[in-house]
Amino acid sequence: MTRYNPSNSPQIHMLRGLAILAVIIHHWLLFIPHQSSTNLTYNAAEYIQIIAGTFVHIFFILSGWGLTLSYLQPGNFSWINWIQRRIRKIILPYYLIIVITFALVNATHYLCPDFNHKSFSFLSLLSYFTFVRNFYSPGWELNPTLWFMPVIVLLYAIFPVLIRTLERYGIAALLIISAVITYGSITLCVIVGYPVTHQTALFLFYVIEFSFGIVIGYTYHSNTNLLNQLSNFKMFCLGMGFYTISFLIIKFWKPGSLYNDLFTALGVFLLTIYVCQWLYRFSKGNVIKILTSISKESYLMYLIHGPVILFLIKPLLMQSPSYPLNSLTMLLLGVVYCVLIFILACIMSESMKLAFKFNMLNPFTSPRG
Repeated sequence: MTRYNPSNSPQIHMLRGLAILAVIIHHWLLFIPHQSSTNLTYNAAEYIQIIAGTFVHIFFILSGWGLTLSYLQPGNFSWINWIQRRIRKIILPYYLIIVITFALVNATHYLCPDFNHKSFSFLSLLSYFTFVRNFYSPGWELNPTLWFMPVIVLLYAIFPVLIRTLERYGIAALLIISAVITYGSITLCVIVGYPVTHQTALFLFYVIEFSFGIVIGYTYHSNTNLLNQLSNFKMFCLGMGFYTISFLIIKFWKPGSLYNDLFTALGVFLLTIYVCQWLYRFSKGNVIKILTSISKESYLMYLIHGPVILFLIKPLLMQSPSYPLNSLTMLLLGVVYCVLIFILACIMSESMKLAFKFNMLNPFTSPRG
């Protein structure tokens, strides 16, 4: 008998699939300059870039959600097995992509410096391996999108403490403690002059979003109707309200951009889950299948999409006499780029499965012989 796994809900896969597509489009428009003869087209592309960037907050929520469902699965839970799965699924692919990126970028720099002007030292590689890249600015451009990794890995590390806090003291205590940690650390960094940016991000800045995901996962485990309850029109309006509050905080409060992330996260989460529910109810099955397939490859897509833009696509586009390209053209090419990254991720995923099958990438089993 197949054990029911609530993390395989189609809506969750759709949420993850839409989120990774949005993040890729965000970086596509952010990293590659574009222009337009009309303000309407250019501004539309800029707004899409900004809004798409907010979808990164969904991954903090989904991470807490997914880890909690894994923790609450029936059977004898083992923290050792849990750690091994995280290393196998998260750390090893990350290390592999970093090594490949480092090798290819440096090789193309020395072989074809006119095409790639950048090279990186082994200190940059080491900063990524040790998850301190957010403190080592010379390495940021190797993969700017990976500011997320030191943050999420340390959130994973404190997950046992957070889930035990929830079990012992309740949901309210977890959220209050998490909010104090998040906003207290941000305020302390402002006081001491530490820059509160993505590239310098500390995991403490996102504890509240991660804990919100834990609460969602904890509640969803015992109430699988939660997605329907979160995706009604009232929740959609609440999401719009949170999004509006986030916008107003930034607009009317000078340091507002440092404190609005939770409102942005709640807003984009509720709005997107509403869209997912409607897609699930009324779209053709192919849409659900496509988003589910994208969801399953979303981690690899995240790991590889940044350097491919910066060290392959952008240098190629710069050779075009019409560079920077038209904003509308860039949007259309962004869709094509998402398809390309998905195909590349699928190829890499199958290769890695074969490697694991023959114990080539598995540090927890001995080689056959």
